Amino acid sequence: MKIQATGYIAYRSVNSVQNYRTNKNNKTVTTSQPNVSFRGKPWVLNPAGCGVPQTGELRAIDAIMLYEKLACGNYLDIGDDKWNYTTNNNIREKNLAFLDRVVNPNEQQKFIDYYKHVTGFPDLQKVSDKIKGEFVHAVDKTQRDLYKSKYTVSQAGYDGVCSVGRGKAFPGSDLDKAYVIIRGSGYSGEDVEAVNQFKGGIWKNTDQRILSYNHDEAAFPQVYTEAQVDWLIESAEMKKRHHIKPSVIKEQEAKMGQYSTNYINTNPYYIELCKNFPRKYSDRIDIYHPSKENIKNIGFVLESMREGEVFKKFGEYENRRVTGSDTYKLANLSQLQALKSHNDRKPKRLARDNMSAEFNSWDVGKQYRFIKTLIKSACANNKEFTGEFPQYFSRPGQDLFAPLLKTMMR
Repeated sequence: MKIQATGYIAYRSVNSVQNYRTNKNNKTVTTSQPNVSFRGKPWVLNPAGCGVPQTGELRAIDAIMLYEKLACGNYLDIGDDKWNYTTNNNIREKNLAFLDRVVNPNEQQKFIDYYKHVTGFPDLQKVSDKIKGEFVHAVDKTQRDLYKSKYTVSQAGYDGVCSVGRGKAFPGSDLDKAYVIIRGSGYSGEDVEAVNQFKGGIWKNTDQRILSYNHDEAAFPQVYTEAQVDWLIESAEMKKRHHIKPSVIKEQEAKMGQYSTNYINTNPYYIELCKNFPRKYSDRIDIYHPSKENIKNIGFVLESMREGEVFKKFGEYENRRVTGSDTYKLANLSQLQALKSHNDRKPKRLARDNMSAEFNSWDVGKQYRFIKTLIKSACANNKEFTGEFPQYFSRPGQDLFAPLLKTMMR
């Protein structure tokens, strides 16, 4: 579901990327990567550059060396897919082709064991915990790397009810409705730059074999400064006072906590609110003249702040003008309040209920094929990527949010 695309190219605008990983002796190693592409085009993974043969059967140790490269999300990047999908997908397929070259069952088993070590799979609760830990690590490291007061984190979290929140995530999943609020400077231009730099830091500091942002624009965390949140809420509250009838607020209050597959019916307040802002066909934040896109995007964050899981490491954002507003209290775009008590019957999560026992019952060949599918799923981008294991994944094209987003943008 495409919720926002704010800075999707801008978060790549960093000078270089460094990966900090542990080798087999648990010693930290640093590997420099080339400059990040502004285009979002996937980098080409060159086996020869890693000392791996270009053709022929591979040992597990060679495949692992290439798999380590995938910690950097640029090798599976989907950022430019809207314009160059065929070209980009061909690059990604070639980058992942090394997995097909591990054919010896003993070597496949070694790769499987390493994959389990890195990701926690097939224990999906462990996988989910690793995903949350990776996000906290990336946000914290970005905060420390930038090392200025305007980049310090006021609050970070996510929706708390996605596959990660339910302990059923696969490696390479995203973290639904994830957000970061940083302190910022309070000056519009400086805050825009601070946000873009922080996004760049999150991108380069995340091991995307564990937590992947290469699904759609909404997979990347939203980042705001405190002033941006404050100004957007102030604009929303002003429109509410002048243009939204009390009956709409009462209707919205009655909808809270009641789950429905019709997301339009559950969001009368935000639909009415967006009518009072211009559409700009851009997610760029304008705190002085907010757009429909700005109001829609902040709505998802406010709901996640109110109902989701907050990572206590970063503290809790406190601003009564925000948390006391109707716009904050009535944000219901994802229906998180209702989903927390809703009986989860998503087919993919039901299929994952006994994942560990099921996976361990398979032969080595099937286990290896499933792991190849998991690695491909980290850049699924709403396209088919498996014919053998579709029951474990979301079906491309299913988006309950689409009618709501279309209505809000009218």
